[in-house]
Amino acid sequence: MALVSYLWNRPKNVSRDAKYAVRRNRGNMEVGLLYRTEVGEEWTMSTARHPELVEMVNAVKIECTGSPGGSFYINEYRQVIVPAADGSEQYYLAGEYAGELEFELHGQVVSSRAVNLRGEPLQPGDTWEGAHPGIPYVLTAGARDIYFKRTVRPNVTRKELLSKYTTPAAALTLATRIRAIRGFEGGRFYVNERRHMFSPISGDNGLRYVYLGDLKVEDPWYPKWEPGTALEA
Repeated sequence: MALVSYLWNRPKNVSRDAKYAVRRNRGNMEVGLLYRTEVGEEWTMSTARHPELVEMVNAVKIECTGSPGGSFYINEYRQVIVPAADGSEQYYLAGEYAGELEFELHGQVVSSRAVNLRGEPLQPGDTWEGAHPGIPYVLTAGARDIYFKRTVRPNVTRKELLSKYTTPAAALTLATRIRAIRGFEGGRFYVNERRHMFSPISGDNGLRYVYLGDLKVEDPWYPKWEPGTALEA
């Protein structure tokens, strides 16, 4: 197959629970999730309901490494982003996937939806009890803009500010919404495939994930990256 390099926001240095993976479960390749709870438990879950997604990811993995299985991401535009291998700088666009990932364990459903484990809708500021995979962005210190970093050539990264792709005023509007919960110190937050935003926040009792609200279609945001899009080097 002809692989399509993905050149936009490529997640790096994220924890294992911030990504999905294709893994073998009882002889079958399934979509897997590592889920960490606030009390320190780690749940390893998988679902066999997405064979098309498994095939998309494995097609890239086999082409790159000769073996199926491994981590992947789904961004806010439903694009499936696959690193060639864990720790690799090379990422590929496997396609787009509209299916909704849900995982079950002990009668509870864990998903990327903005609900608690009882299925009740969250309000901004509530504890995020959903799955942690998402695409990382950073609220700047002072909370006036948003950015991510991308590698433009070996040993060189570029900070892609949201204000560059919208306007400073528009970026400030969204940053202010996040700041109301995340605070002026800024920091990392995630946007998942359902366009829900959440952030890990350190507190007296350790790390807590907090729901920040939704990234709406009308909100100022980065454009969807398409193959062939020219980027500044």
